[in-house]
Amino acid sequence: MRIGRIFDIDIYISKYLLLLTAVLIIMGRSGNITAIFFIFLLHEMSHVLAARLLNLKVKEIELLPFGGAVRIQSLFELNPVHEIIVAAAGPFSNVLLLLLYFGGIQAGWLSVSMPDPDFVNINLMLAGFNLLPALPLDGGRILRAILSGRMGVKRATQIASGMGMLLALALATAGLYGLYYRVFNYSLFVLSGFLVYSAARERRNATYVMLKDITYKKESLLKEGSLPIRNIAVLSSLPLKDVVKKFVPQRYHYVQVLDEQLREKGCLNESEIVSGLLNLGAHAPVGRLLGRL
Repeated sequence: MRIGRIFDIDIYISKYLLLLTAVLIIMGRSGNITAIFFIFLLHEMSHVLAARLLNLKVKEIELLPFGGAVRIQSLFELNPVHEIIVAAAGPFSNVLLLLLYFGGIQAGWLSVSMPDPDFVNINLMLAGFNLLPALPLDGGRILRAILSGRMGVKRATQIASGMGMLLALALATAGLYGLYYRVFNYSLFVLSGFLVYSAARERRNATYVMLKDITYKKESLLKEGSLPIRNIAVLSSLPLKDVVKKFVPQRYHYVQVLDEQLREKGCLNESEIVSGLLNLGAHAPVGRLLGRL
């Protein structure tokens, strides 16, 4: 649901956050809603600030339970450094806010004698939970960025989203464990559902992001004039879809095609592999391309 617009950026609120808000009201904790909304918005605006410092255009923000999602028009997932910086900016803002809060109390700038426990706990929980290495959380995006340089965006996304599924299972298990002792924590089940939905969406988008990497590399080459090369060796019988999975961001690939005796049959560049994928299909063996050159 769209709730407003700030600096030409549309602000949306997730149905899961609305559900969590309803849970807080039912549990008699509605006094926290204003503070939660303010802290969540500050967390997301920190992502926006980091993105704009990197010259990335932000399209919209969606507020979610324990954070949110910043929609960036360019695929910043294809630049691991950019993804790490943008993802880390959110938890960093919560830690910085707490340091300023405690510093303001010590210096007498704030007219309070004791820290507000709710304000402190919300910031700590938002920062700590978001740093868990599971998509769609910020820590999951950092994990994906680290892994993508070694195994490609698609495989890295599958691993990070799998961690999100495991976290959802852990939360749901904790909720059921509480039910066994007659303690019903609504938020655990809401968060579990949110994680499953979001992790599944990230996994569905992984193939699209991987293929979009080809366009991104072309733009980088035209803009920068150079791109590092990565050489890989594959058997001629390997399907093209499995060859493409081995491509990593920010590298242009040359593929040495070998026979069963590991003798080189030929060499293909990344553009030829992608062209063959589109013309012959995902299951065609990479060796078939050598006869078409």
